[in-house]
Amino acid sequence: MKRKIITLIMLIAIIGTLLAVFVGCSGDRSKTLRIANWGEYMSKETYEGFVEWYKEKTGEDVVIDYDEFDTNENLYTWVARKHDDYDLICPSDYMIQRMKSEGLLLKLSDETLEVLNKAMNPSIVTMVKSSYDGEFAYSMPYVWGTLGIMFNTKSDGTAGISSAEAAKYTTWEAFWDAANKDKIFMKDSARDAYTVALLYDKRNELATASKNFTDYTTAEYQALLSDIFTEASDATIAAAKTQLTAQRNYVYDYEVDSGKDDMLRNSEEGYFGLFWSCDAGYIMNGDTAGSKDLCYIVPKEGSNVWIDGFAIPKYAKNEKAANYFIQYLCETSVAYECMDYVGSTTAVKAAADQYKADLESDEDGFFAGAYDGFKEMYLEMMFPSEATLSRCAVMMDLGKYNEALDNMWIEVTQ
Repeated sequence: MKRKIITLIMLIAIIGTLLAVFVGCSGDRSKTLRIANWGEYMSKETYEGFVEWYKEKTGEDVVIDYDEFDTNENLYTWVARKHDDYDLICPSDYMIQRMKSEGLLLKLSDETLEVLNKAMNPSIVTMVKSSYDGEFAYSMPYVWGTLGIMFNTKSDGTAGISSAEAAKYTTWEAFWDAANKDKIFMKDSARDAYTVALLYDKRNELATASKNFTDYTTAEYQALLSDIFTEASDATIAAAKTQLTAQRNYVYDYEVDSGKDDMLRNSEEGYFGLFWSCDAGYIMNGDTAGSKDLCYIVPKEGSNVWIDGFAIPKYAKNEKAANYFIQYLCETSVAYECMDYVGSTTAVKAAADQYKADLESDEDGFFAGAYDGFKEMYLEMMFPSEATLSRCAVMMDLGKYNEALDNMWIEVTQ
C-alpha cells in the first residue's frame, strides 16, 4: 500500500510538472507566430525558413503555427467574430478594406513600411493606394492576378487551342450557355459569383461603352466596370440572383479549391470554369499529366484584378514577429520561391522581374511539350498586359450590402 501511495504521489508530481511546462509553453506567445493563409499559398520550407532568418535578425527563437482557410468570409469570422489570435492573415483586397474600416487591423511598423516601399512593384502600390489601403500602411501585397476562365484544351478531342474554343471562352456567356450543362465549375464564393453575374447581366452595356470591346479606355466603360466591382444595391443583387439562379441548372460543381485538380481529367463533365489565375498557375506549374493542356483567358467583357496581402489583425499576440515575417517575404529569393510555389505573381518587383526573365528564356524546361501558344498564354496570365488590365478592376467592400449578398448566395446554392 505504501508503495502504491508513493507511486501515486510521484505520478501526480510528474503530471503537475508536465502541465506546468505545457501551460508555460502555450502561454508564451512571444515565441510563437500564428499564421492563417490560403491553401497551397506558401510552402512549408518557406515559412519554416523564417525561423532561422528571425534568429539571425533578432537572436530570438520562434515557432510557426500555420493554418489554412478557404474563403475570405471564413477568415473574417475567425477574426471578427471568434477573436482568434492570429498574428498574420492573408485576406484579399476588399476584405482588407472591410477589416481596416472595422478597426480589425494593426498598422505595420515604420521599419516594415520602409522595407515595403523599397521592395514593392510601384504599379501594385498604386493599385493598393487607389482602392483598399489608401495609406499603404496596413497590408503587404503578397501575390496578385486576375479572375478568368480556365479550360482543358483537349475537351474538343484535339490538342491545342482551336479557334472555336478561343471564341467560346473569351466571354462570360459560356457560363449561361445551355450547351455547357454539367461542364461548368463555379466558384463557391458569393462575391466572385456576384460580380461575374453582373458582368454577364450588363454585357450589352459594356459592349456599347467599349465600342464593341475594342476600346476599354472610354470613360463610360471604366465607370460601368468600376460600379460593378465597387457598388451594390437591392437592384444589382436581385439582378445577380436572377442570373445565378438560371445558371444553376448548368453548373457541374460549386467549388473553392478542388476544381483545379478536376480540370486535369479528359472528361465530358466539368472541363471549364471560373478560376483565379493563382488556381490556374498552381496547377499548370505542377508535373501532373495534363497540366500543360490547360488554358486561361480573361473574358472580353471585363474582370477582376485581385491582390492578396498579409496583414496583422487586432487580436495578434506577436506583432513583432509578424512584422519581421512581412520583411522576410520581401527578400528577393523568398518572394521568388513563393511565386514559383503559388503560381501567381509576387508584388516584390525584383523577384517578379527575375521570374519573368527566366520564363522568357526558357524553351526546353518548363514549356517543353506544351501545346503551341501555351508559353504566350502563360506569360500573359502571370504578367497581364496593360490591355488586359484596362478591362479589370479591384473589388471593394460592399459595406451594408455584405449580408444581403451572402443571403442571396445561400438561396442560390441551396
